[in-house]
Amino acid sequence: MTETLPWHDTLWQQLQRSRSQGRLAHALLLAGSQGLGKQAFARRLARSVLCEQPDDQGNACGHCRQCLLLQSGNHPDLRLVTPEEGSSTIRIDSIRDLVGNNTLSVGEGAHRVFIIEPAHAMGAAAANALLKTLEEPIPGTLMLLVSTAPEKLPITIRSRCQLLRFSPPDQEVALDWLHRAGISPNDARLALRFSGGAPLRARELTTSGAIKEQQALLEDFLSLAWGRVNVPAVAESWLKQQALEQLLLLIAGWLLELVRNKLAGSEPQLDSPLQNLRDWVDLKELYVLLDRLNEIRRMSANNLNAQLALESVLLQWGRITKGVN
Repeated sequence: MTETLPWHDTLWQQLQRSRSQGRLAHALLLAGSQGLGKQAFARRLARSVLCEQPDDQGNACGHCRQCLLLQSGNHPDLRLVTPEEGSSTIRIDSIRDLVGNNTLSVGEGAHRVFIIEPAHAMGAAAANALLKTLEEPIPGTLMLLVSTAPEKLPITIRSRCQLLRFSPPDQEVALDWLHRAGISPNDARLALRFSGGAPLRARELTTSGAIKEQQALLEDFLSLAWGRVNVPAVAESWLKQQALEQLLLLIAGWLLELVRNKLAGSEPQLDSPLQNLRDWVDLKELYVLLDRLNEIRRMSANNLNAQLALESVLLQWGRITKGVN
């Protein structure tokens, strides 16, 4: 069974209302940071749509023929399109195979569901091959595009999908969920800090032991503010540990935490290691750096030099914290 996550409730209820009114879009773009459960949501929705007798909340019954086929992993009306092994891109052949050979025609039941993830892994040719299907949808088919970087998708694709935006839940919700997963409050708070508030990513960091690596990265980030380390050396070291995309998300999480500290005024988050910087940095400059991070993420599909891009971010961080002592 697909994991049901409490912070999905509002989006789920909205979709079920649309479905009951016959207004469910033929293509949905599930967008948000890593670790928010977009894949789980897509699979839950696919199971719901294919089920013969979903319950009052729209969840699959788990007992009908369609559900049994799904549980066996052999349902002919559910198709998952991902990059081939050893590749980071979804090839045009995969999309052509999807839209051709009557693949889109409804088969076993009354519906057919296609999940493309990560959707931003489609190159321009693959996206163009998909476009006609989005422009002329076949009755009974549902396209679910899952992406952590929707801005990398062509506007022609995005404009033909209904956007479902996934955001980090309130900290209390995330902490409660992590507690139920057997993670201590202290570890949960620390993991949420390093995951940008994404509960699934926080759980992964805790159970894999990667939290120590994340702590070391934060120490480097703080040392840059104090002018104690060399920017090119830090950038090179970081890129040996994680991909640029993950590092940008990590930095964005720290900057947002610092923003929250500044907005908290006289009631700062006292347990934050960034607390000592809150009075030294300008809020406007933090927002400018966040905009820069988003710009680099959008450009990352264009053969961006990861070392130089990361160095530019860290140098800008050093400039806005200049004078900290």
